[in-house]
Formats: sequence, C-alpha cells, structure tokens
Amino acid sequence: MEDSKIIGLLFERAENAISALAEKFGRRLRSLALNILGSIRDAEETVNDTYLAVWNAIPPKQPDPLAGFVYQTGRNQALKRLRSNTAQKRNGTYDLSLDELAGCIPGPALEETVEARELGQVIDRFLEGQARENRMIFLRRYWFGDSVRDIARAFGMKENAVSVRLSRIRGQLKDYLIKEGYHDA
Repeated sequence: MEDSKIIGLLFERAENAISALAEKFGRRLRSLALNILGSIRDAEETVNDTYLAVWNAIPPKQPDPLAGFVYQTGRNQALKRLRSNTAQKRNGTYDLSLDELAGCIPGPALEETVEARELGQVIDRFLEGQARENRMIFLRRYWFGDSVRDIARAFGMKENAVSVRLSRIRGQLKDYLIKEGYHDA
C-alpha cells in the first residue's frame, strides 16, 4: 500500500491502518528493535509501541516520507526501552556499533557548545557525499544496528570487506568532522 493511503487511513482513524503499517514496515521495525534490544519479546513490544506512537502522531503530522518517520519513531521507542532495561548495564550488540563510532564522533565535552542536531546535519552532509552503497552500509550498521554479518549478506560481500569499508567510512567521517571543526585532530 502506498504511504499516502496509509496516512489517509491514519487520518480517518481506520482500524486497518495499523495492519497496513505492520505489513509495510513491520519486518524492518522488528529487525531494528531486535538489533538494539537483543530480546525478541522486547522487540515485539517496541514494535507495538511504535504503531501506537505513529497512531497518536498522525494526525496532526503528515510525514513525508512515511518510512523515515516510522523507522525514527521505532528507533526512538527501542532506545527508550533500552535505557529503561539497562539503566546500569551495557547492551553488547548495540553498544558495540556505537563504540566503533566513538573514535570519530565528538564526546560529551562538545555537547556544551554544539547541539546534537547541528552535528547530525554535518553527518548528513558527509553521507550525502558518499556513494549510495557506502551510505546504506553506514546507516544499516549505525542507525539500524545491523550486524556486519547481516550487512555482508544483504550486499553480497564478505564480512571482512564490510568491516574494512566501515573502518574507511569512519576514518573519512572523522576527517570530515575535523575539517568542519567538530572534532579535535
């Protein structure tokens, strides 16, 4: 079903709007939540929370594209649940992908002078300059939290090739952030 029709169903408060969301976005939402949370039960609850959050947000919002809105909402729901579940302990799977980025993303000291949104815009500009495949690999790893193995399968690559490419992209990102004044050399 087209995004505009799903949004229309949400505006009409039609019961089948949720099933349309589930059909179009459910598989990827579950994968996203599972990658972040590491628990099938938590992932399923998060997906349901995502559908409720989207239901409550539309209307008045009319997002374009719908996919970005749904996945961002799902990611936020999963991160919220992760914070709740792991108040004092670390989640190895998702933390590992974030730890990989730690060397090129500025730390908390910079948060005092630069808003996270501005940094996000700089990273968006960096990604716009990357080849489409590199953007997709980067996003699958660091936004969706996919494993290197899953990315390799999806792109028909060897795991080592994906790891090397991610390392190079992180290096380029670090250089870009230094050039833009968001990271110390």
